[in-house]
Amino acid sequence: MKKLMLSLALSGLMLTGFAQEKEDLKSDTNEMSALINKHSKGRKHDGLKNKNPEELAKIKTDRMDQKLKFTDQQRKEVYAFHLKQAQDHKKIAAERKLYREKMRRQRAADHKKMMALLTPEQQKTLKDSYAENHKMHKEHWRKDRKMRKGDFQKGVNEKAVDAEAKTT
Repeated sequence: MKKLMLSLALSGLMLTGFAQEKEDLKSDTNEMSALINKHSKGRKHDGLKNKNPEELAKIKTDRMDQKLKFTDQQRKEVYAFHLKQAQDHKKIAAERKLYREKMRRQRAADHKKMMALLTPEQQKTLKDSYAENHKMHKEHWRKDRKMRKGDFQKGVNEKAVDAEAKTT
């Protein structure tokens, strides 16, 4: 009887000890996931989008200074580097935006020229082809997105792909 009571007491102590360890691990895991999720979806950098180059350079320099403890000379040099970098990036982003707009206008003009060269039947056939390509691209994008999200279930999607292959 004494041995039974002693073993029950020891097992009770061990279980409470393990439960406390698991709780500690859970809190560590929650802290880690909070740190990871802090950076997801660009939340950290959303506030930097509409800053001018001087503000960006100051923010970056301050962040580095907190970790690296710059001297006054280093701080000035690092700020100058970050300022030049921010100005270059802003210039490149503006050029990229202009280029995209130029290409969009060019594609629209090319499309109009192409349509002028075709007969009405050919225009209809081309429009139908564009619509079919758009539909296929959209379906492919949806499947790819499902796979990236982790919704891919082995067997279910394979059956859908096999059924689709049989119909085509």
